[in-house]
Amino acid sequence: MRPSAPAQSHMPGPKTYIGWWGDMGSLPQKGIKTYGVSPYRQRAMAGALNGYIFNGFSRVMGHLPYAAPPLLFFYGVYYWSKKKYEYFNSKQGHYDNLINEGVIKPGQYERPTVEPIGH
Repeated sequence: MRPSAPAQSHMPGPKTYIGWWGDMGSLPQKGIKTYGVSPYRQRAMAGALNGYIFNGFSRVMGHLPYAAPPLLFFYGVYYWSKKKYEYFNSKQGHYDNLINEGVIKPGQYERPTVEPIGH
């Protein structure tokens, strides 16, 4: 008994309309040169730290007049809003808000005082 033929896993035969990849029936190309550097010869970070020490400071100082004003402005907005948020969520803020909305009258209740929590 003869064993079965192995599955065809190679290029198709000559009955195909167009050739397999790289075998389109044209003349081989000539004169194409490719160059490359071995990854073991490359130095991707060569001079990075040295370049930053000497050029980075002057580059940062050159951009500082353009970057500092918006940073300071938005930090001021953040600081102001954080303080306002803390005030509105405190006892004093709730008390003052009730007075402003007309729910209670000034002096109707004793003004709250916040004392430190004893441990």
